[in-house]
Amino acid sequence: MRNGYFALLFILCGPCAVFSCKELSIKEPEEDYTVIMPVREKARKETISAEENDAEGMTKSSDCFKRIPQQVINANVLPGAQYKQVDLMGYETLELPTGDHLLIINWGCESYHLTFRFETSRFGTDTSKVKQWYSILTQLLYVVEPAIDSPVKIQQGIDEIQHYLKQDSTPVAYNVPLTLSRDSIFSGMVFEQVKVLGDTAVRLDATFTISEI
Repeated sequence: MRNGYFALLFILCGPCAVFSCKELSIKEPEEDYTVIMPVREKARKETISAEENDAEGMTKSSDCFKRIPQQVINANVLPGAQYKQVDLMGYETLELPTGDHLLIINWGCESYHLTFRFETSRFGTDTSKVKQWYSILTQLLYVVEPAIDSPVKIQQGIDEIQHYLKQDSTPVAYNVPLTLSRDSIFSGMVFEQVKVLGDTAVRLDATFTISEI
């Protein structure tokens, strides 16, 4: 009788052991870097159910909440922006009144990022003049700042750039992380190396970041 009991137990547990092995062999999905919902939507998110979240397109992969990105250019201030979404990243393009071209990339995973990519032919192509290009970046940011509807505070970035240019402790350089605020929420920005696109055109990339500390 006891032998029959152990045989039955083996038959029942055998498939479970195989299934467990298969589960252990499944690879974790690769981390997705996607756009998260801006801070202004956080309160609304807390008031809706999990089922409603799913209906709005929220999924979770590798501890990363993926949400449909939000447009950040206020058309009443700067009309004519074109918006599209690709793989949960938001792209807005706009011809500025100054004649420059702007692309805003809205992206992030555990942090919220806005990358401002300006293309201009008004300032030459000598990228070695780093201080000059920081000043040019502030001019371009001044143009778009009134139209940006986002948790990112562009004016803070402009103020921090001006403070950075006045300091004498270190040479001014590209790709230097600038801290805008550090409370319960971290806010910062980085101005990348200016890229030459042609005889007269260059590209300026500045990324603003917000994340919890």
